[in-house]
Amino acid sequence: DLKGMASVDVKGKEYKLRFDLYAMEQIEEAFGSVKSVFEVMNGGKQIKATRTLFRILANSALSYEGKEETVTGDEIKHAGIDEIRSISEAVQQAITEGTKSETTQGNEADDQVHDIYLEEIERKN
Repeated sequence: DLKGMASVDVKGKEYKLRFDLYAMEQIEEAFGSVKSVFEVMNGGKQIKATRTLFRILANSALSYEGKEETVTGDEIKHAGIDEIRSISEAVQQAITEGTKSETTQGNEADDQVHDIYLEEIERKN
């Protein structure tokens, strides 16, 4: 199910982006709160915020799909201005789609992510 996922092509590779509970937790960790990310974006640090959000949302999509690989953010380190614009638009699209998915479909997708997260914690303990 690709609902709540946007995608962006970076240097010939497609990255899916997903905004869900897992991503929200990571955003809170990186920015202090989900609300803070918008303050950072409007406060003149859009490039750093876009790179961080790209990493978080791409990893959320990979986790949702059960893939072990991770995105570090270095994938876009040398992106040009047009690529950054595309990435920023895809980030915004993922957040919009994830928010719509959350309000129209309830918490089913987030419950799946939450269950995987709990299993991971149990495995570590």
